[in-house]
Amino acid sequence: MNQSASGAEKSEESIDASVILRAVVSRLFRIGLVTVLLLAAAYAVLLFVPRLYESRAELLVEPRSTAYTSAASNQNAETYYIDIATVSSQIELIKSRDTILAAIETAALRDEPAFEGWSDSEIVGEIGDNLVVTQERASRLISVAYRHTDPDLAAKVANAVVQAHVQRRAGQQISDTVDATAWLQQEITRLRQDVVGAERAIADFRVQNDLFTGSNNESLTNQQLSNFSAQITAANERRNAAQSRAQLIRSLLESGQSVGGVSDVQSSAIVQQLSQEMARLQGERAQQAATFLPSHPTIRALDAQIAEIDTQISNEGRRVAQALEAQAQIEADLEQSLQAELERVKVTAGSDTIEGVTLAELEREAAAQRELLNAYLLRFTEASARSDMGSALPDVRVVSEAVPSSSPASPKTSLVLLAVGIAAVLLQVGAVIFSELLSGRALVERPARPEQPDLDQEDTGAAVLDDAGATAAPEAPQPLAITGHRPPATPIDTEIEALAASVLARLDRVILVASDHNAQESLDFAERLTAAFVDNGQSVAEIDAASGQQGIELGLTDLCAEGAEFGDVVHRGADDRFAFVPWGQGTRLNRNTERVATLVEALSDIYEAIVIVTGRVGMTSSLPLFTGIEGKCVLLSSAGTSNSAEAREIAALGFSDIRVIATAEPQSEVA
Repeated sequence: MNQSASGAEKSEESIDASVILRAVVSRLFRIGLVTVLLLAAAYAVLLFVPRLYESRAELLVEPRSTAYTSAASNQNAETYYIDIATVSSQIELIKSRDTILAAIETAALRDEPAFEGWSDSEIVGEIGDNLVVTQERASRLISVAYRHTDPDLAAKVANAVVQAHVQRRAGQQISDTVDATAWLQQEITRLRQDVVGAERAIADFRVQNDLFTGSNNESLTNQQLSNFSAQITAANERRNAAQSRAQLIRSLLESGQSVGGVSDVQSSAIVQQLSQEMARLQGERAQQAATFLPSHPTIRALDAQIAEIDTQISNEGRRVAQALEAQAQIEADLEQSLQAELERVKVTAGSDTIEGVTLAELEREAAAQRELLNAYLLRFTEASARSDMGSALPDVRVVSEAVPSSSPASPKTSLVLLAVGIAAVLLQVGAVIFSELLSGRALVERPARPEQPDLDQEDTGAAVLDDAGATAAPEAPQPLAITGHRPPATPIDTEIEALAASVLARLDRVILVASDHNAQESLDFAERLTAAFVDNGQSVAEIDAASGQQGIELGLTDLCAEGAEFGDVVHRGADDRFAFVPWGQGTRLNRNTERVATLVEALSDIYEAIVIVTGRVGMTSSLPLFTGIEGKCVLLSSAGTSNSAEAREIAALGFSDIRVIATAEPQSEVA
């Protein structure tokens, strides 16, 4: 339901930009004149400012070592980790007095005309004041810059400072190496005597306590203990195995079971012969049993022979069990003998263990002394080879030497003049705007905009576009040309304007036109709607799926029958913003095709709006062809109600956005 908002209008003040713009334009000549005068004054001042030239050299802070100059123990590791503190320390060393004095000596700066007659302190102070040492961002690069009125002298001083710093770092590293060499030589002399004494003590202790070693550097006593333990374990295993097999055979005999399946009994030659004879007799009995009864003398004779052989096998099993028990007794006696020998060796090993503690201590002490001596010898050899100045690689290197600059670093005439010009213009324009606002000439009174009425979109099917663009999308569209400044003449015109506004606001893109009266009514409405789109500057494509008028041009029926391609059925008008797909040369539409949906999708990628005429709702309607296409379905209804049978039929096809437009009589859009 629409509700009108009423209330007293209030006036409000706003800034008129046109007044401010006219004020600025009227004073352009004065602004330009003042700006030119200020630029001329600034240029004149800059002419008397001395030109300073800057030369810059760069150093890279990094550990420098190779396989030929570094110690063997440090070839696989970083010398040290370079962090911000390391780079900062290097910067302070470069700016130090000793480095600048070294640069004065190496580059003979006292002989320069600019420093002629100056003392060392004065030269150091002059260079220190104009020397700028900085770290390049978060890198390990150090920039050494020097400014002077003479560009050649600026480059010479910068290069002298970086060379002096590199030589100083090399000298510091060599000094440390020389001091370390002297200390290592003293330690090596002392360690040699300690190693000799420790190794002699080991030899004497071994001889005095009979601590001799065999293979694998193991004592003889330990080897004997290992051998006796292994022999005892083997004898125990053999004794247990023999007893277990003998016990198994006797248990089978006592229970009356056959022992022919035991491996020890089977290995007997006698048992093997008896088993073969038993197998023969059992086979013969099986043959006779097929002819004679169990009480027949032949069968009874065979049974007696089989029982006799089974008795012989049992007797042989008892003999095998006795042999296994004898073997177990022999292994038991051997185990007892070995155990006694082991106890004797353990007594000897106990004393050796006590003495081995002292021997191990002596060996550890000698090994430690020997390892330390070897390490010191290696370091002494390396330090001796790197004690001259040429062998040192300092932790800094020159990556860029300073060269004389061709343009002055200060002052920058162009930048200064540009800054003066921009500041002059901005200040003057700001003064003009401030004066206009202060005087009140730029302030105008305007009536307050009345509140917009609420629109009931559920009753009318779509929102009506007002002068302020109430149905604007996230990006507000431009005012519609078709809206005008007066109310529309007819309800149909109002509906067409509303549809055009929704397409312009990108709320709708595809519009299907149907009717509950006849197809011509939908065709006429589609033509007026297409004309409204074109008048608004939008590109539109119209598809005739309702007229049934055959023509000579290829159209929708030919596309559905696969008698034409997509490009053959789209005909452009005189205006490139309009395209038309006619009915075609066929008599009816093929409803079992997906080419129509593909056509609509392709046209929607090219044109801003697609208008599809589907004709009268019913059996002959072409609406089912467009099921699944997202768009607004417009129903021209003489009843003017959204609950008609035609509207329900359209909804059943899957169209959710249905707009009913009354055609019989004007319908009020205000509830």
